[in-house]
Amino acid sequence: MNSVEFLYLSQKDVLDLNLSIEDMTDLVEEGLKEHGLQRVENPPKPGIHAMKDSFIHAMPSYLRGPHLGGIKWVSGYPSNREKDLPTIMGVLILNDMDTGAPVCMMDCGWITAVRTAAVSAITAKYCASSCTRTLGIIGAGVQGRHNLVALKKMIPGIEEAKVYDIVRPAAEKIKKDFEDELQVKITVCDDPEVAARDTQILLTATQKLPRPIVRKDWISKGCLCFGLENSRGWYGDAILAADKFITDDWEQTKSFQQVGAFPDGLPTLYAELGDIVCGRKPGRESDDEMIVAMSIGLALEDIMVGHKLYTMAKEKGIGQTLRLL
Repeated sequence: MNSVEFLYLSQKDVLDLNLSIEDMTDLVEEGLKEHGLQRVENPPKPGIHAMKDSFIHAMPSYLRGPHLGGIKWVSGYPSNREKDLPTIMGVLILNDMDTGAPVCMMDCGWITAVRTAAVSAITAKYCASSCTRTLGIIGAGVQGRHNLVALKKMIPGIEEAKVYDIVRPAAEKIKKDFEDELQVKITVCDDPEVAARDTQILLTATQKLPRPIVRKDWISKGCLCFGLENSRGWYGDAILAADKFITDDWEQTKSFQQVGAFPDGLPTLYAELGDIVCGRKPGRESDDEMIVAMSIGLALEDIMVGHKLYTMAKEKGIGQTLRLL
């Protein structure tokens, strides 16, 4: 029997490869185009829940065009902050699609964080108003930070970011870390309403919440709205008021409603994001449209990025080779 070996990449290995947000965004957009062309297998992710506020999800995907596939096994434990551990941890496994053998296992924490921000940037590329100047961010954690960078790079016309976090120093750190680097005015807000009003893009990046935050009357006409916590940060009438509702995969979004998301009902679907990326449907058609984008997260995005990192690691001799058989 032939031996089977795979490459192992730690989080440090992944970071040392220094994949840019621009390259990651291109990879994720390519994957979303494959989804829009219906050339992927990406079933709704099942999960287990050992604690009330936790999850561990299995996320398999296969992209027929590039002939890539694998699975992400990722956990989310907000209480880990009290243990000095990341909220999000897990591994991504890439398989040889001709034999099924695993070829690479890598940390997926950084990939998950940045590819999620890339999805926001891609959505903004097609759906942001042409007059976008101000971005509102509620939640200044990992996702708030990465989304600020990704959105500013995609929409260079953003001049101000208004940031609120229940832990004010987190918002102040965003201002310190990014105001000069991104050449954008960052205003630290004392109230989420102040961060939300008069923005052309509004993004919530919070943990699971006991009650929603964003109210319908806070949202400006023509705003592009992102809820990264799958609707829990938004009152139902704010979501249902959308002129267009976009998600990454409708079947998966409906499956999340069955476990508590969108308690006031799902809006009528306008399009999956891949439909817009591949040209099946237009994105924004008027600066007055209120567009709500709430994507759940697709493994195909992780596979596209992970395969690029695997290729780079082989070229640079990074990682450890481990024997399976």
